[in-house]
Amino acid sequence: MIKSVLFKRQSSFVGIVVFLFITALFLSFSSFAYGAELKYGDVNGTGEVDSIDFAFMRSFLLGHISEFSVSNGMKAGDVNADGDVNSMDFGLMRKYLLGFINKFPAEDVPVVTPTPTATPKKGNVTYTLVKVSNPTSDQQDAYNRIESAMDKAVEFYNQYTTITKALTIYYEPSVSTADGNINGTIRFGSNRSYMNHITAMHEIAHTVGVGTSGRWTSLIVNKVYTGANGTAAIRAISGDNNAKISGDNTHFWPYGLNYTSEVKSDQDLINHCIIVDAMKKDGI
Repeated sequence: MIKSVLFKRQSSFVGIVVFLFITALFLSFSSFAYGAELKYGDVNGTGEVDSIDFAFMRSFLLGHISEFSVSNGMKAGDVNADGDVNSMDFGLMRKYLLGFINKFPAEDVPVVTPTPTATPKKGNVTYTLVKVSNPTSDQQDAYNRIESAMDKAVEFYNQYTTITKALTIYYEPSVSTADGNINGTIRFGSNRSYMNHITAMHEIAHTVGVGTSGRWTSLIVNKVYTGANGTAAIRAISGDNNAKISGDNTHFWPYGLNYTSEVKSDQDLINHCIIVDAMKKDGI
């Protein structure tokens, strides 16, 4: 009788141990499965975005917890992909749970892979240099320098962008440096230091919409360029998924070629082309 009772107790104990083992194994597998695929907003790794995630994020922002319970919790909580978990993410979580939005901004950010060099493309940028019929020695010297600069600039644009643009180039001594207009005109002043391919490429960018198109100002928010394609381009170039392009009403950086001193190698010029080409896809 005693042996029978002991046997039953042992059997029950073994059954409980087996049950707990299977449960733990299932939970471990579930955590692994959910951790394998990131779901924005799911900071506790359950595979769902719900009020519990909202509560965890609130606790994090209030300083009650310093991290989330899953390894990719910080990335999951960064629902606007700005590289930080903050009140903006909290606000987006609230909108999501209330049904005002059905996905997070981070879900629209392209996944990028670092590309140190660009695959040559085929653009169609052409130019005509307007010349007087009987140029002075100053004018002829300027024409020669401008043609050399434009030839090299157009070569880069045609090799590393898909942009089509017909340009008209003028030598205007009264222009202090050089300027480009979205109507396709570029003017070079008398200062020879600006008659180079770097300046020419910078001005070509203006002719295709950088700082000149109606779309440009709407893409610059708090001095950050927000176009998806341009952002993906700088992240691919840098290998940093949090990299951003800065900008103002007329220029962008890095790789805006705003100063000739920015350029250390041809790769900087190629990167400029990659970014401008991407910006065109953003609608500039």
